[in-house]
Amino acid sequence: MVADLPTGRDKNTEGSEAKLLDFLDIVRNHLEELAKQKEQSEKKAADYLDKLQRLQADMENLQKITRRQVETVIKQASEGLLIKLLPILDALQQATNIAHSDNQLPKEEMAVGLKMLLRQLIDVLRTEGLEEIPAVDHQFDPTKHEVVSFVEKDDISENTIMEEIRKGYLLNGKVIRTSLVVVSKPAAPKEKTIERPGER
Repeated sequence: MVADLPTGRDKNTEGSEAKLLDFLDIVRNHLEELAKQKEQSEKKAADYLDKLQRLQADMENLQKITRRQVETVIKQASEGLLIKLLPILDALQQATNIAHSDNQLPKEEMAVGLKMLLRQLIDVLRTEGLEEIPAVDHQFDPTKHEVVSFVEKDDISENTIMEEIRKGYLLNGKVIRTSLVVVSKPAAPKEKTIERPGER
């Protein structure tokens, strides 16, 4: 009797191959899915980069436009101020011409004219936001005043401004030039002389 010959494939081997094929299909499907996700991510990244570059270009354009608008506003503001100052310039030129001519005006009239010009100039500068920093008889404020010297005074509180050497100014509430001032301080105590025995 002839023994049964093995066919070369048993059921276990066929089951293992089927599992391996199933596993390979799963891996292949997973790899395809990953490839699709990678492609989608690359497209999104390219879209984001394109949007970012456009935003950057828009921002640069906006900065250029803003800079031009600021320059225009500054020029217009300067022009407006100069237009207000022109009448004062005209009057000063006329005063200079009169001063150099044979037709001398009396000092009183010149003084009145100069005071009017000064008042007119101060009014123009006030409309632009300029104001004087209060000084004399006020307390010293290091943010607004700069001390150039001290005066000894016992009858006035310490750090009272006694004299203004140069006016200080605020522009729209901001200090643009401090006042130069003389400030009070207490008088130094006088030294007592000690008498030695035998001295009189």
